[in-house]
Order: sequence, then C-alpha cells, then structure tokens
Amino acid sequence: MRTRDFSRAPAPGRAEALVVVERPGGAVTWVRATRRAARTADGHLWSTGVRARDASGAVRGRVVCFATSAQAARWTTTLDPARDRWRVFRAEAEGYSNGVWRAEGDVMAHVERFTPTSVESAQGRTPPLVAPAPPRRRAEGRPRAGDRTGRPGTPSAAGAMFLGATRYRGPHAWAVLSREWSPMVADMRRMRGYVWHRVYWAPPFTLGTLAFFADRDALLAFARHPAHRRLMTWITRDRRHGTGGYIRVHVAEPAPAPGAAGGGA
Repeated sequence: MRTRDFSRAPAPGRAEALVVVERPGGAVTWVRATRRAARTADGHLWSTGVRARDASGAVRGRVVCFATSAQAARWTTTLDPARDRWRVFRAEAEGYSNGVWRAEGDVMAHVERFTPTSVESAQGRTPPLVAPAPPRRRAEGRPRAGDRTGRPGTPSAAGAMFLGATRYRGPHAWAVLSREWSPMVADMRRMRGYVWHRVYWAPPFTLGTLAFFADRDALLAFARHPAHRRLMTWITRDRRHGTGGYIRVHVAEPAPAPGAAGGGA
C-alpha cells in the first residue's frame, strides 16, 4: 500500500538517500576499510557489498544507506576522487509498505499499478509499456546483461533503483517463491535498461532486493512486468506466506562532470 511513513520499516527502508561507491580492481583491504568507514559514518543505517564487472574488469564497492541526503553528501567528501567513483541516490517521498512494517496500520494489500499512467502523462513522461521479455537466445554481438544501453554493468552507472524487502513466514514460503522468482529475474536481466541487482538476507526469513536500472522508466517497466505483479499479488493477498514488506524507489542525482569528484563512473 502507498505510504510516506517508513518509520516501522527495517533500516534500509528508512533511508532517505544512499551512496554507491565503487573501485575498479579494489583490493580486499580497500573493501574492509570502506566497510568500516561506512558503518561509523554519521547517519549510517545499513550497507552491503557490491561485486560486478564492466569494461575495465572486476569492480568492488558498497551501497551505503543514510538517514538524510545531507549525511550521504558529506560522506562522499571522504572518498578518493582519483580512484573511486560514486553516485548519490535520493529516495522518492512516496513508496509502499505492508503488514507489520506499515506505520498506518498492520495491513496487507496490493496496489495494482505503481504509478498511474495519467500522472506520468501529466508530468510530460511517456508511461513504459508492459511488454513481453526479450527472447532468451542472445543474438550474435548483442550486449550482455548490464549493458543494455551501452552503460557499464555496475550500480554507479544507473539512474534509478529500488530497494525493498519481504518478511516471509518460513522455508515453505521461500520454496513457493522460487517457482516465480527465478523466471522473473531471468526476464529482468534481459529487459532494456537493467543494470545490476543483488539479493540480501536478514534473519530469520526476510529477503531483500536492490535493483539498478538505467532510468526510472526502465525501473517502472519492470514493476509492471506480469511476473512481478503476480508475485506482489501473491505475497499481499493474505498472511499465509508473508507478514510484511516495503519498496522504495531512489533516483540518482546528476552524474558529476568528467574530472570532478566522483566523475570516474
């Protein structure tokens, strides 16, 4: 259900901004130092690691969630502009929460469309269509996953992302989930605008997802994908499989100019 109050959501859901920092070929020592620096930063709520690849090879990094945008911006001043690349993402005010994580009341319900197409049209945007996923067979020379728009397949190259999680009942719910989850993710990876994603676990039975896309329209196109809508309807129709969930959309700030801090992306 739509909401602007995420006070009962887990720490990642309460974040008003997040920073993606990456270092191509980053050593384990840099990974550990960045993790320590993130966890001790003012306003830090939650963070997780990044492992990806782009044209330069292996890339390591971290997604760091902050309570406020100002705290996220301050943390970027501690990064190394000569070796690191980063992007700040700001959370949209309105998102979705359900069940035990819903501040307005313990309710599980589904919103059929993430954004009314009439609203998008009024704002001068063309609403993305719900179209079949691209063919499974990759044509000769077709870009691989994460390079649908000529962008590197790392989060710092994205323009929008969603951060969400669901609190499941237990292993049985995970088993049922797997029937839809794997085909849906396979379709997502083939969609135009997909950049990168990862799944995380929080005890005892919460699964969360971070998914990065080239822009907000590409993200919304996936949100309207039939498999994703079936999954959302399944988890929110009752409490047999889950008791809570949230989704927040974050949009990237403009990328720094080449040569400026963070401009290595």
